[in-house]
Amino acid sequence: MAVKKVQGILPRQRREAAKQNLRGQILAVSREIIAEEGFPALTMRKLAEKIGYSAASLYLHFRNRDEIASEVSRVGYADLLTALSSATGKARRDDPAARLRALATAYIQFGLENPQTYRLIFLGDTSYLQAVASRPDGDDPATRAYGLLIEVARDLITAGFAPPKGISRRPRAVTPTELAETLWAGMHGIVSLKLTCQQFPTASAEIMTHVMIETLLRGLEASQAG
Repeated sequence: MAVKKVQGILPRQRREAAKQNLRGQILAVSREIIAEEGFPALTMRKLAEKIGYSAASLYLHFRNRDEIASEVSRVGYADLLTALSSATGKARRDDPAARLRALATAYIQFGLENPQTYRLIFLGDTSYLQAVASRPDGDDPATRAYGLLIEVARDLITAGFAPPKGISRRPRAVTPTELAETLWAGMHGIVSLKLTCQQFPTASAEIMTHVMIETLLRGLEASQAG
């Protein structure tokens, strides 16, 4: 009886392993096609030909290419989230400036050390990004990574690192989301320039990151002191 039970379990384990292996192949090849040829070039027929399976087999794992795009993106954002979480986790929780420095350094380092992934999730063609955005998930890695940035921005404001209120005809405080988006624009700008413009800027990413963050923090401190 025990032998039969084990024999029944092993085939199921093998089938599950084969299923996961095929799913991994689909995502890996899809990532290559999107990165090298663009999202419009990704079709279920082309994908099936490259991995040596029928298109029908692919539909057992993904309903369409938009779902594949979403999963490919999820893997990239998961790697980014891991890098950001690890970096900010090493900084003191009660020191938002230190956490910002750690986050910015980790973000820019991730982008430059993983150019293909960064291009895919942030610099891809519009059709790919639209496909990813069409499948929102509140608990996905992208949302959590962005939430980490907002958390740091919120802590900065709470600690007194806040821009002056005179930013409109009716002065109001800057929100954590607005500060987070401004921070992201700066970090993304450094990575994007380094990936797309080999001759410019001439300053290293390390120096640019340091100058950007320290200038920002000193500016925020000065606005409170004034």
